[in-house]
Amino acid sequence: MNSPETPSFAPDSGLEAQITALQRQVFSMLLVLVVLTGTIVCYLFYQSRIASHDLSEFRPQAVRIIQTYRRNAQDFAGFYSQLNKYALTHPEFQPVLRKYNWQPQPAAQSR
Repeated sequence: MNSPETPSFAPDSGLEAQITALQRQVFSMLLVLVVLTGTIVCYLFYQSRIASHDLSEFRPQAVRIIQTYRRNAQDFAGFYSQLNKYALTHPEFQPVLRKYNWQPQPAAQSR
């Protein structure tokens, strides 16, 4: 009996060469992508290590500055309070305050 004929496909050698070249190109591009990704990851890891080292180096200085600021914050608040009282009682001081865009606030009345 007659067996069903399967169409035989004879790929063109030019088409096969193009497919092979395309496969090589895709493989090469993937390889370049993996290398670039690895390079970027290594660079970012290196930058992270440098930043971590810098942070640990500057932390003691920053802590000292913050502690000094906190110690002096009450002194600054007292100075501003005294300056505010002076500005309220001496109107000739108003041009100095206007120069720095500061409006003295009347003292809150205690009950």
